[in-house]
This record gives sequence, structure tokens and C-alpha cells, in this order.
Amino acid sequence: MLKTVGTGIFLTLLIFCNFLYADKPLERVANELGVQGEELYNSGKYFEAAESFYEAVDKYQEAVEKDGIPEDRNKIDTWYYYAYQAYLNTENFEKALEPLDERIKLDPGNYDLYKEKGIIYNKYLRRTENAITVLVDYDRKYSNLKARKKIAKYYTDLKDFESAIIWYNKALEIKSDDAAVIKNIATLNVELGRDKNAIKAYQDFLETNPKESVLIKTYKNMGALYEKLENTQKSIEYFEKSLNLKFDSKVGLKLITKYYDVGFYDDAMDKIELVLAKKPSNKDALYFKAMINYENGEMAIARSDFSRLVNDTKYGKSAQGFIKSIDSQ
Repeated sequence: MLKTVGTGIFLTLLIFCNFLYADKPLERVANELGVQGEELYNSGKYFEAAESFYEAVDKYQEAVEKDGIPEDRNKIDTWYYYAYQAYLNTENFEKALEPLDERIKLDPGNYDLYKEKGIIYNKYLRRTENAITVLVDYDRKYSNLKARKKIAKYYTDLKDFESAIIWYNKALEIKSDDAAVIKNIATLNVELGRDKNAIKAYQDFLETNPKESVLIKTYKNMGALYEKLENTQKSIEYFEKSLNLKFDSKVGLKLITKYYDVGFYDDAMDKIELVLAKKPSNKDALYFKAMINYENGEMAIARSDFSRLVNDTKYGKSAQGFIKSIDSQ
């Protein structure tokens, strides 16, 4: 008797559910499932939300096939997007790739989707090789600058510098005046112990007559490269070229330090005046000005300069020491 009642209840519920959906268009059912997914998502029930969004897509595609409604790809993409976000919130990164792949099918030329997939593989699944494969596949179809630079970056992270250089060179095939790419090629050559190749990469680039804004960055990068190679003369040469095209306080301070270290005080003072003209309170420039005046025996001027630094966290203690030394003479 109980078994019969139980069966009867089940059949009644089944009939009731069918009755609820029988008169509803499939598109409406899909939309209601989408709303249900949003409610579940907002209440923190991410796994259930993802399932609801998938069901919404299934019902919607069924409506397209059976009822002949026009396909709204933006709506489908939105549901897959929320399913993707739901899986991310559960830290189920492997599962998150599924809706992401569906979004790629809907918009195969969208680099940001491939980039996102690469991030999932590289950052969360620790499978950088897979991330590279994803972007190589994209670049094979669309020849994309961002993809090539990202591939090179991933190879750099893997310490595969040779492959990284290959892909940075591929990036230059698309944008030959990319100063950041040139810098990376040079840096990687230094890592590989190929200093001459690093310098040649910059020199070859300069022969292409890049625009001034790029030239400024390139000269600055070359100055830094020669600094790393401990070639002070060349480092000064290229920092000067950069500064002559556009003022940069950091480059100015680089030159002040280098001229001071080799005892070229007049050249150092020229750069100090340039930096202080832009920012009279620049503590680094003030300190070197005080030091040069001290070295040149201009004690009264040096003391005045040091007195402006006594409360500075970086130079205060040293300034107080020099003032004490001057006063004791």
C-alpha cells in the first residue's frame, strides 16, 4: 500500500512539473534558468550556478533548433562567462577551462580569451607549456603582437632564453620599433653571456631610424645595458643621448653619480643644476652638490648645502657628520 502511494506521489509530481513547463516556450525556460543561475551565483552557490547556466544554454540552443528563434550569441556568451566565473570562485580551474573553451568557439578571434586561458594554465595549473601552446595556436591563425610577446615572456619564465629570443624577434616582425622588445632581446643575450649580441641588437635597431620617443627609451636602455656591463664611458654616452632628447630626473641622477665617481665634477655640476632647475628640493642632487663643493674646498657653500639635508631620512646622518667636520676646521 505504501509503495503504491509513493509511486502515485511521484507520478503526480512528474505530471505537475511537465504541466509547469508544457506551455512555456523553450526560450523562456532558458531565460528562467539563466536568472536562477544568477541568483545561485549571488548567494555563493557557485557549483549549482554553473550547472544552471549550462542548462540555460542547452535549453536556449534547443529553442534555436526547434522553435527557429534567432541565435543571440551574446546571451550564450554571458551564461558561459558566469559559469566560468563560478568555477573560478570554487578554484576548480580545470573545470573553468570548459566554459572558456565554449566562449572561444563563439568568438575565435578574441585574443583576450586565449590570454585568459594561458593565465589559467600558467598561474593556477602551473602548466606553462600548455599556456604557450594555446597562444602559439592563436598566433598561427592571427599573427598577433601581444601573443608573441606573451609567448616570449612565458619562455623567459621557464628560463628558455633561446626560445624567448626567437619569439621576441617574431614580435619585431610585426612592430619593428618596439623598444621594450629590443630591450628584452638585449637582456636575454646578456643572460646567455652574449654581450656583443645584446649590443648588436640595439645597434641594428638604431639603424632603422626609430622615432624620437622610441629613441629616447632605447638610448636609456643602452645606458643601463652598458652600466650592467661596467662600461662607464659607453653608459654615460647613451644616458647623455637620452637626456639630450628629453629630460628625465632619473637619467640625470645616473649621470651625476657616474661623473662624480670618476671625478668629473664640472660635468656632474652641470647635471645637478639641470635637475635642481626642474625640482629645487631634489635631495639626491642637493647631496652631490654639497659633496662636490666639499671636495673642491668650498666649505661655506658645502655647509649651506648640507644644512638643507640634516632632517632627510636618507642623507641626514651623513650631512650632520660633514657639518660637524666643517665646523671643527
